[in-house]
Parts: sequence; structure tokens; C-alpha cells
Amino acid sequence: MSEEKEPASWSTVIWMLVISLIGFGFAITRFIQFTQQEHPLRGLRLTRIELYIYRATGQWGVIIIFIIMGIFGLYNAIKAFRSIRSRQQ
Repeated sequence: MSEEKEPASWSTVIWMLVISLIGFGFAITRFIQFTQQEHPLRGLRLTRIELYIYRATGQWGVIIIFIIMGIFGLYNAIKAFRSIRSRQQ
């Protein structure tokens, strides 16, 4: 069985860039917030999923997850962009 894939579009590129910016943006934001705190989690509001990740891996785990999210978005944006360019030629 061959898996049918939907061809990449410009909206795919834009959405993947948005995901990348969100991932890298939150990584930078959380890094700044974690480094400015004397006591972990005092006055810092984490989402429920971030709190579970923080409890399991610590502050660097939360930051690494967001970096991975940014890399994933950037990789897929580049992949979709190349797919669009190869189709146009």
C-alpha cells in the first residue's frame, strides 16, 4: 500500500515557521525566566504539561523540549519549501 501524501503548500510553510518561532521563542523566554529565579517555580507560572516535564527533567528539560519543537518546525518548513520549489520547476 502506498501512502498518499498531500502536496506541500505555502500555508504549510507558514504554519511550520510559526511553530518554529513559537518553539524557539518559548525556549528563550523560559531560559530567561529560569535564570532570573532564585528559587525554582516561585512566582513562575508553568502550564500543566510544562509542570510535568519540569518535575521529570528539570528546567533544562522544558527548554530542550521547546528547542526540539523549534527544530521540528524549521525542518518541516524547509522540507515543504523545497517540495514547492521542485514542483514549480
